[in-house]
Amino acid sequence: MKQNINYSRVIFSLGILFLLSSCGSSVTNVWDYYVTNDVVVHKAGENAVYKKKLLLREKERVNKSQLELIAVKQDNDAYLVIGFHKIAKSFMIQDSLYAFDVRDLYSRVRGSDFIRQMGDLNIYFTHVPGTKVNEFLANYELLKKQYADATVANGATTQVDFYLAYNVFVSFEKTKAGQSLPSHCTLWAGKRKHEMSTKDLVKALTEVKDFN
Repeated sequence: MKQNINYSRVIFSLGILFLLSSCGSSVTNVWDYYVTNDVVVHKAGENAVYKKKLLLREKERVNKSQLELIAVKQDNDAYLVIGFHKIAKSFMIQDSLYAFDVRDLYSRVRGSDFIRQMGDLNIYFTHVPGTKVNEFLANYELLKKQYADATVANGATTQVDFYLAYNVFVSFEKTKAGQSLPSHCTLWAGKRKHEMSTKDLVKALTEVKDFN
């Protein structure tokens, strides 16, 4: 019985890999499933009225990495939905599940097909309350000052993080004195990592704040 289960998983994984390779640069459209079932509040006997808008979608063609930022508003409550889709290897480390980028684990991996064979399609969604989005924007100038004032020891890295929600934070790394806030930052969510433009992040958060 155990052998049959493992065999089925192999067939399923191969099917996923074939689908990905045949899609080329196509996108994965599943964020509305998460928004409708896990973000929007539905109550018996009442209609749910809400708005949703895709703010940003970034793709990395080689490893099928895809980042999505979505604005959702229901009544007076706003949310930033974060979606990660990537070919990754999952590992348990001290009872926590991490999804590592294949290229971080195997530095010499080359070619999109080979990268896909080294990992599985990993999809993760979470959402951040609008109050934390507003807090980030209100403290953005202070964050830039803290980054500029931060010292860096020889051969070390100083990191400035902003907490958005449980397991969700924005990270800025500083490697030498005199650096201003970098043009790119790291968005962490559910122990998954994605590099993105700082400008694009601030723009998306501003759109969530102003979403009506």
